[in-house]
Amino acid sequence: MIYDHKQQRQKFIFGEIKKNKSIQIKNLSKKLNVTERTIRRDIKELAQTGLVYARYGGAVLISDKQSSLYNNHQLYLHKNMEINTLNSFSTIMKTKGKVFILGSFNTDLVYRLNNFPAAGETIRAMHAYCCPGGKGSNQAIASCMAGAHTHFTAKLGNDDFAAKALQFLNTVGLETLTLFTHPDISTGSAVVMISEEVGDNAIIINPGANHTITIDEVISCYEAIGECDVFLTQMENNPEATKLAIKFAHSSGITTIFNPAPWRKEVLDILPWTNVVTPNLTEAEAILSTSIKTENDIRSAAEAIHKIGPQIVIITLGSQGCWLFDGEQHRRFPAFPAVNIDTAGAGDAFNGALAAQLACGEKVATAILYASAFASLAVEREGASNMPEHQAVIKRMVLSMD
Repeated sequence: MIYDHKQQRQKFIFGEIKKNKSIQIKNLSKKLNVTERTIRRDIKELAQTGLVYARYGGAVLISDKQSSLYNNHQLYLHKNMEINTLNSFSTIMKTKGKVFILGSFNTDLVYRLNNFPAAGETIRAMHAYCCPGGKGSNQAIASCMAGAHTHFTAKLGNDDFAAKALQFLNTVGLETLTLFTHPDISTGSAVVMISEEVGDNAIIINPGANHTITIDEVISCYEAIGECDVFLTQMENNPEATKLAIKFAHSSGITTIFNPAPWRKEVLDILPWTNVVTPNLTEAEAILSTSIKTENDIRSAAEAIHKIGPQIVIITLGSQGCWLFDGEQHRRFPAFPAVNIDTAGAGDAFNGALAAQLACGEKVATAILYASAFASLAVEREGASNMPEHQAVIKRMVLSMD
């Protein structure tokens, strides 16, 4: 067995530690056909995640944080979606800020693949399962777990997926939940493909009822929006309704965070009403209609996006961390070490945690550090909505300073 890619090798090593509770370096060296020095270096990096402890000649498991949201990861949600109640964040930390999230709920059909298929190619999935998703829902759960009183608003269809969505959303610690229903359109769904080879994902979204939220439904939320400290939204809902909501929040003096994903041209109409915008590289390129390749490109892109209206630009860079521009200074934040199990909800984890920390009164730089640690833990869990606990985030931040 030969593992040429470091990320794949470390994922295998972590799997062996989970399975056996401990491993020996010399055994892994033979199994992976690499030097013992390479295995020691891998274990040292894995130890930075706080999941394993390096000891002489090997490593041992400290904690397995990949607790599943569902007891049975089968493909058919209406038959197999067994929901486990998440630990309430209120037993871990005191919440104080209020976050309002207008967003989507989707049923995610997830396929783990060796690699993405080429055009016209049919391939076999290594593993398939079904779980709750949607950028809004994922961000709302992250906001809860990161310590904010969270109000989530979404729109569902009138189907089995909607019933399971309600059951799920009532267990995740939301302070308030507003769900509108469309009688004739299905609940939103998404197909998520995760490549084991490159450690990345590709997602296809069917917005369904998410895209039918109306102006009147948004207006009915004005009172609740006006009571929050931070308003967070994305682009998986009706763009006109989304713009109206963020415009109202901005005009009311509320901090607005806009995650411009998935990209569509209406993003440009919403940016002037945004205090904090969080595009990834692809979305930043789409906003500016230009290619971003180098660090100088990132710097120029952040400044150009800032000129459109947002006071704070945070360009997320995946495993390379993120880039902050506040109108005066640039700062790059490195990513926290992580074992990538499922990257599908990383951006949502970052945005939800960022919103929560800003709502709780943290400064931008501190909130970004927390959100980065939060996201690094989220990618170590299977399922985009499977978010980490506050204490685990603090532990990771402390370990990074050692």
